[in-house]
Amino acid sequence: MKPAKGALARYRNRIVEVLGEARGERVMIRSIHDDGTERRTAVKWMNLLPLDSELF
Repeated sequence: MKPAKGALARYRNRIVEVLGEARGERVMIRSIHDDGTERRTAVKWMNLLPLDSELF
């Protein structure tokens, strides 16, 4: 199932926000990296994992 726009998900070791669909099987995400920079990236939606019931 594809994540909805604005949903929070887990991608690798980060919590990301879904921005919307990209080309093919990809989705645009926004994430904050360890150095504090915000990045927007297209990733395969199948690599996004739903969050557990708690963030912390």
